[in-house]
Amino acid sequence: MVSIPSSNFVPTYSAATLCRIVGFVCLAGFIVDILALGLPPRPFDLAWRLGLLQQLGSRSIILLFGAALVIYGSMESRRLLKQLALACLVIGIVFHVSCIFMIRDISVFRQQAISTIDNQVNQIQTQIQQGQTAPEAANLTPEQLQQASQVISTQAEAFRQNTQATIVRTAFASIGNLVITGLGLIGLGRFSMRLGKG
Repeated sequence: MVSIPSSNFVPTYSAATLCRIVGFVCLAGFIVDILALGLPPRPFDLAWRLGLLQQLGSRSIILLFGAALVIYGSMESRRLLKQLALACLVIGIVFHVSCIFMIRDISVFRQQAISTIDNQVNQIQTQIQQGQTAPEAANLTPEQLQQASQVISTQAEAFRQNTQATIVRTAFASIGNLVITGLGLIGLGRFSMRLGKG
C-alpha cells in the first residue's frame, strides 16, 4: 500500500470554487427545466399556467440550493454578493406573488372541472330519459333505467369529490413549495445583503 505524503497533496480547487461550480450547474439546470416546460408560452391558457407553476414549485428547491451554493462560493466578491442578494429577493417576492395567481387559477380550474363533470352527467341522464321511449330500449324496464340513473349519479358524485381532493392536494403542495422557497430566497437575499455591506 502506497501512502501519499500530505505535504505533497495540494487541492487544485477551493471549497468556495466547488460550491460556485455546483451552484451554477443547479441554477442552469433549473433554468433549462423551466424553459423546456414553459415553451411555447401560452399565458392565457389556464392549464398551461397551472402546470408551469406546479412544476416551478416542485423544482424550486434546486433553485434555492443552487443560489445558496453560489452565494457561499462568492463571499469574497461584494459586488457579486449584492447582485445575488437582489436576484434572490426579487425571485422570492415573485414566488409569493405567483401564489396569489395560482390560488385564483386553481379556483377557476376547480369550477371548470366540476362544471364539466356536471354537464357530462346531465347529458347521460338525458340520454337515459330519451332511452325510455326509444324502440331499442323496449326490453328495459323503467326500474332498470332508474337504477342506471342512480348509479351514474353516485359515480359522478364520487368522481366529483375525487377531482376536488386531487386539485386541493396538488395546489397545497405547489403553493407550499413556492411559499417556503420564496421565504428561503428572501432570507438568502437579506443574508447576502448583510455580507455585501460587511
